[in-house]
Amino acid sequence: MKITLIARAYGPYRGRILGLIKSEISNMISELDAEVQKAATDKRGHIILSITGNEEEFIANVLNREYGIVPKPEKLTIGQVENGYLVDVGKVGYGLYVNVGVSKPSHMDALLPLHKIRNQLEMPKTPLRKIARALILVDNLPVEVVLTGIDTHNSKIEAEFSKQTLDRIERWSKDDHDRLLVFGVTRELLDRVLSKSGHEGDIYRIERIGPFEYSLRCKRSTRASGIVTAIGPKLRGVPMHLVIPREMEAIRDAKT
Repeated sequence: MKITLIARAYGPYRGRILGLIKSEISNMISELDAEVQKAATDKRGHIILSITGNEEEFIANVLNREYGIVPKPEKLTIGQVENGYLVDVGKVGYGLYVNVGVSKPSHMDALLPLHKIRNQLEMPKTPLRKIARALILVDNLPVEVVLTGIDTHNSKIEAEFSKQTLDRIERWSKDDHDRLLVFGVTRELLDRVLSKSGHEGDIYRIERIGPFEYSLRCKRSTRASGIVTAIGPKLRGVPMHLVIPREMEAIRDAKT
């Protein structure tokens, strides 16, 4: 049995992530007559598990609950909530694309049209690139979307942000703490790097926003830029993004 997860392994620590997920799932199914033979990725980083043994349906349900399984196009429905990742942000001006994992018979990223994004975020007439810069809408950011249109014949999906994602955007925008987003790492690696850098005490909370994506909420006295300077060299090639509410507000309020 092969199962493709929404969860992705990408970047310089792809191999470490695959090793971790294989170990975690092997432990989950250790009492069953099943075994994880291999953990690999597709071209977009989605984790593919090769599992042998019985109780396939039970295992699939467990994995869907823990990590999410990519949906089948024929089972998509209007109003359905899907988890995914922003992809190719800034490449087009008419909307944002979300990789929800659909790849067969062809890639079907969900399009969030610009007019819906403007309405949901209450930023009328604002260009998409400015919206993305102001709200730190970046590649690999995990988001939850609600499907609003499905045309499998033409490989098209339309969607909008879910309330959960909108609430997170608002919370980050209005917070009085800086944040640092770190993508494509394990929690163990992140903890170790923070400890070795001497900045563990500068982080108020580490929030898991995706299977291997984290938001480091800094203490009020700590600037996220300082954390990047400290841990960046220890995590070369890892995508990191600053979330600084005062700068987000300035971009949002700017005339151009």
